[in-house]
Amino acid sequence: MDGAALRPVIGLFGAFDTGELGEVALRRVIERELIRRRPDIELVLIAPLGAEHPIPADDGRPARPLGAAATGTPLSLDALIIAGDVLGDDEHWAGRYPVPVAVMSGRGVAALVLTGRREGLASDASVTWFAVGSGGGDLDLTDLQGKDVWARDRATQERLGGTAVQSGDPVLLAGRAFAPEVLRRRTDLLRLCGAIPAGRRLLVEMAPSVASSGSRDSLVSAVAAALRTDPKLSVVVVTLDPTRRSSAGSTLSVQGLSAERVHDLPEWVGLDDIGALISGSVAMVASSPAGAHLAAALGVPVAAVDTGLGPRFDPAIPVLGGDLTPAIAALIAGKHVANIDTAVQTLDGAFAELAERLPRAAESPRAALEPDTGTSALAILQQRLVDERAALQAELSRVQSELDHLRASPEHRLARPIREGYRRWQRRRT
Repeated sequence: MDGAALRPVIGLFGAFDTGELGEVALRRVIERELIRRRPDIELVLIAPLGAEHPIPADDGRPARPLGAAATGTPLSLDALIIAGDVLGDDEHWAGRYPVPVAVMSGRGVAALVLTGRREGLASDASVTWFAVGSGGGDLDLTDLQGKDVWARDRATQERLGGTAVQSGDPVLLAGRAFAPEVLRRRTDLLRLCGAIPAGRRLLVEMAPSVASSGSRDSLVSAVAAALRTDPKLSVVVVTLDPTRRSSAGSTLSVQGLSAERVHDLPEWVGLDDIGALISGSVAMVASSPAGAHLAAALGVPVAAVDTGLGPRFDPAIPVLGGDLTPAIAALIAGKHVANIDTAVQTLDGAFAELAERLPRAAESPRAALEPDTGTSALAILQQRLVDERAALQAELSRVQSELDHLRASPEHRLARPIREGYRRWQRRRT
């Protein structure tokens, strides 16, 4: 019998198809840590829509769609791991794509993440909730009492209560998931297309939660003050959900000459681009736990804006409130990296225990599958399309950046009235 038929098949379910780069980073870290500890398992990525909802950040490897609860393909798993910000009802899940609520309820998404039960999932298959967070809403979490639940943050642990323990956010281990050569190449590409300015740069993460929390004006004032203080400093504005940019929450407007030194990261960026951007920054002002934890994992000084998510940040991340101007100035000047050693040790212990709990062999031997040449060719083609799309968008972004720079240059502003006056004079002559 083929040895592959005896390998345990472990499902990893999460919001890996929403376009949220924090969840993409979570997927990459969990994949790496589990395969490193248990190379004998077959890890299957599962998401509500998966390949039916392709995103640029899936690295050409879309997750398997969940399918309809009643008529979909059985999961056929020996164990299932549910991870990420998944604790939400069907209405919450539908809003993340967005799709009608009936699409999520038909696939039994909320039922799976809140109870661990689903048609087609073997009753003896173990279900573990690892590094889970609350997606929002008033949920009934009684079905999770007494089950293997590892909370992503302190707020979720307190909400779950009972036997839930805190694993920490696996994104704090993201530094292990980025190859230095990949970061260097992505930095060169971003600089070539004008997305990364030369010199020192401050990274500011914008999200709708910043506008809704009332911190936006204070953040704009602090950024403007930092630009006036250091004439060589530039600001790059980034969002970790580039597929759904919000004009109210994902932009940062600074008036005056300093506006020329504020750059918005293009929408086509992926996780490696975000990693490259963060790794070379002097500091980062984050507005989401994922952004703050990515910066801490990459060894960049970071602080978070208080948007009401304080308990979801690792305790090593300072949360800023009130007047942000002196706090951000101190962050840039201090160069103090968050000490996440305790969190890393906790996560390593949690991953070791999770890997030990996974089954060592399949419950029943599976017939060896013939290689699906169509699927393999499609995956290769999709990866090539992703690479070509990134290259084309990088070139377009570079040209657009040059045009924007020319329009914003002092020479253009001085010459424009003269040029327009000359055109009016010509029209009068004719």
